[in-house]
Amino acid sequence: MSSVVLDYLGQWTTTQYLVTAVIVLLILFYYYSTSYLGVWEKVGVPGPKPLPLLNHMLDLRQGLEAAYQKWFQQYGQTFGCYGIHPHKATLVTKDLNLIKEILVKDFENFTVRYRSIETKTNLGKGLSSASAGTWQRHRHVTNPMFTGVRMKAMLHHVTASARNLTELIRQCVERGDLISIKQISTKFSTEVIARVGFGIYTHPASTEETEFAHYSRTLLNFGNFKMRKSAVTFLYYFPHVYSFLQSFISSLDFINSKSDQYFNTIVKAAIDARKRELIDENNARDMLDLLTKASVEDNDIKLTQKGAKKMTEEEIMANSKILILAGVETIATALQGIMFCLAQHPEVQVKVVREVDEVITDLDNIEYEQLSQLKYTEQVINEGLRLFPLLSYVTRLTKETKKYGDITIVKGTVVQIPLGPLMVDPDHWTDPYKFDPDRFTPENKAKRDPMAYLPFGYGPRICLGQRLAMMELKIVLAYLLKNFQFGLSERSEPKKGETIKMELFGSTVLRPQKPVLIEAIKKDVL
Repeated sequence: MSSVVLDYLGQWTTTQYLVTAVIVLLILFYYYSTSYLGVWEKVGVPGPKPLPLLNHMLDLRQGLEAAYQKWFQQYGQTFGCYGIHPHKATLVTKDLNLIKEILVKDFENFTVRYRSIETKTNLGKGLSSASAGTWQRHRHVTNPMFTGVRMKAMLHHVTASARNLTELIRQCVERGDLISIKQISTKFSTEVIARVGFGIYTHPASTEETEFAHYSRTLLNFGNFKMRKSAVTFLYYFPHVYSFLQSFISSLDFINSKSDQYFNTIVKAAIDARKRELIDENNARDMLDLLTKASVEDNDIKLTQKGAKKMTEEEIMANSKILILAGVETIATALQGIMFCLAQHPEVQVKVVREVDEVITDLDNIEYEQLSQLKYTEQVINEGLRLFPLLSYVTRLTKETKKYGDITIVKGTVVQIPLGPLMVDPDHWTDPYKFDPDRFTPENKAKRDPMAYLPFGYGPRICLGQRLAMMELKIVLAYLLKNFQFGLSERSEPKKGETIKMELFGSTVLRPQKPVLIEAIKKDVL
């Protein structure tokens, strides 16, 4: 029989071999590309039916949020879909009870955050990418960075940076320039993280960009985003091959290699220098001191012990860069949305200033306890973050197949909580697109399920820097609104009567499509 087959194949032409090879490869490709389909149908989860090979590409032509809005209307609060993440089945939900199960009650089944693309740099060894056991160890080390005691120690750095920011805006006003909120807030947040994270003092009152600020701004690979976007189709069908190519083509990585190398160099030098000093939590000058105190060798037995508060040098470098990414870009994005809302609503500006005047008598000597008294200012911040969230969604990878009410979530699938649709859901927010800080009065918050508002996530993996972010935003608003009046005009961006259009950058980060530019008038000339 085998000889007959060999004789038959020996009669084939080269063209026949090539055609057969192509057909076999196409069959294998089809099988591979559809092998993860059918997951939700088997467990009775509703959702849109995928097309062969294309999955939901036709529905996604108008954007992910538009597709989600359509599917929520058709299938309810929870639905299953395919290919939103490469070669993965995804459960999308804005059901508050299910969200609580995922983020809090059954957290152990959803410990791991999911990214469709992971960096090949050592940033992948940091807290945001850590697996279950490693994540807990990292959290034990980083938690002390954001205690009330540490916040008090950081306060004077934040007020100094806010004072410098105020001077920058004064210079812009004197030149008659619009205020680029992105530019000035990036300078502010960069200086804060340089001071509190690394003990580096920059010079933000100048328009000149420091080396630290430049590499902080370029750490995310914005410049090559278009190139990576063109590779999305390849990633969509061959995620493992794409990951392999990242090892050889640095421009495919979402971390800029030059910026990454810069921070590796300065952090490594700082670690070596600080290891020679006696550091404990009481005399730690900055976050890097606390990280260095936890440093051990890669093979140290302490890394495997339960409750360990230790990290390797690679992990310290990774978490140092995470501090920069989280501390710079998020504050810059948040302040753009908040300042735009305030420019739209001068009556809200007046109320914030009135509260600041009552609580803080001397801007240059703010006490940490006073910040908790800025209740209305906090309401304004919360409402700005609701309308202009920092992240598009929260994702988790499912560890084991389990049933939650009527919904079965299958092992290995991605769970996605879309923050934009959740935080403007009319079931939880009356007139959801209206800017109304009173939504966050104590009385109104008590009436609302906390799962409806997740700008920093929720549960054990809630954003560690939330407390620092709120402190920065309160202080900078106090300084800016005490000194300037902000508004919109025909030359501002967006113009008066328009709103900010947000775009998705990378896999989860949201930012305005165009930098926000607003008018400012110094109050002593009004």
